Amino acid sequence: MTHAHQSPGSVQMTAFFKRLCRDKRGNALLIAGAAMPFVVGAAGLASDTIQWTLWKRQLQRAADSAAFAGVYASAASYSVPDAITADLNNNNQTKNQSNVSLLTGYPVITYPTSVNYTHGVRVQLAVQQKLGFSSLFLAAAPTITVSATAGLVDQGEYCAGGLMESGGPAITIGGSSSTNLGCNAYSASNSSPAVATNGSSYSFTAPEMSAVGGLPSAITGVATLKPYHMVMPDPFKDKYPTNIPSDATCYNNLNNGNVKYNKVVGGVTQTWIKSYETGKVCFTGNNGFKFTGGTYYLDPGTYYLDSTNFDTTGGTTLIGTGVTIILTGTTPGSIATNGNSTIQLSAPTSGTYSKMLFIQSSNATTNNGNTINGNNSSSFDGAMYLPKGQVTFSGSSGATTKCVMVIGYTLNFTGNTNLQNTTTGCTANTTFTGKAIKLFG
Repeated sequence: MTHAHQSPGSVQMTAFFKRLCRDKRGNALLIAGAAMPFVVGAAGLASDTIQWTLWKRQLQRAADSAAFAGVYASAASYSVPDAITADLNNNNQTKNQSNVSLLTGYPVITYPTSVNYTHGVRVQLAVQQKLGFSSLFLAAAPTITVSATAGLVDQGEYCAGGLMESGGPAITIGGSSSTNLGCNAYSASNSSPAVATNGSSYSFTAPEMSAVGGLPSAITGVATLKPYHMVMPDPFKDKYPTNIPSDATCYNNLNNGNVKYNKVVGGVTQTWIKSYETGKVCFTGNNGFKFTGGTYYLDPGTYYLDSTNFDTTGGTTLIGTGVTIILTGTTPGSIATNGNSTIQLSAPTSGTYSKMLFIQSSNATTNNGNTINGNNSSSFDGAMYLPKGQVTFSGSSGATTKCVMVIGYTLNFTGNTNLQNTTTGCTANTTFTGKAIKLFG
């Protein structure tokens, strides 16, 4: 069998293609060229994914902040939508800009309820953001949607609070005062500082100090400082009646036989003062409830002071168990205790005024001055509520308390006061539970 004769040119061409098929030097370039669209696509999608995640995280933070603002407003009885709008307008991720704006209909605000919190607020946000690579293939920019739910929860136990909201510090600490609260303190002032400290000789021991406004960098004795805290609710607002009962008769002299009486206890004659419950009495006038020396015992019950002060001077000793003193009337009076006095009072543990030692009517003037200034044998067992009162703990020998909670318009710890709160031997010690805002998803 013979082969057909091939021309020299044909033979050379055949040999060239055989060598080309065996040559692998160009395969990598061909493969790289074929794979390039996939590489570019993967890089573009990765870049878009990172950008999307960043935008979503930023928008989520804006929603969290708005939910916080809504709860804060709800707890303070302000407009929730207005607070949320203001917060969003101050946020760089959601305020009106050429490249970032919420979609029409947002924010969506709802008010969820739960056993885990109160004043619940849920904020939902949505924006459209154009992605660099994906926009080449998408007809419309994708939508980013986030939501945040926040609510008010219980947090911390407090036994001292200043209610003044502006105009300076609601709590002042200074002098050589020694205060050991054993629980947290709170200033409602939005000033900076909301708590003032004077000098370096004071000692103010408390686990935590919270304030709506700013706080000093340190308060000697306070473990934790929480400035710019949410507003705490007044724990006693509108909770206790302060009107004088219609069947009470008011007297302007403690020596009146309808008010004062003698009782023999253990063979010793003691001077006692009737309460409303034991004598249907109340007290009025400049000397209505003024003690100028001697030892007196208060009947258990309620003492209504009609536009007159609780006043002890001249080395008075005043002892009472299960008593509540109410400063009321058209011009509610003040507490004025002298450092030479010994005052040993405890609040009732049941009834309308359970655990309340002093209650001042809310119609008192805001410059109502009150001074707690007993000696080292004094003890106050129960809550003092003076919502319009400037309350000063002062004195040369100090005023020692056992387990008092004090809520005043302002609080001032000064002089050589010695306010030591303990639960040992107390019957009417009390605190109020603080509030904080928490995210719930």
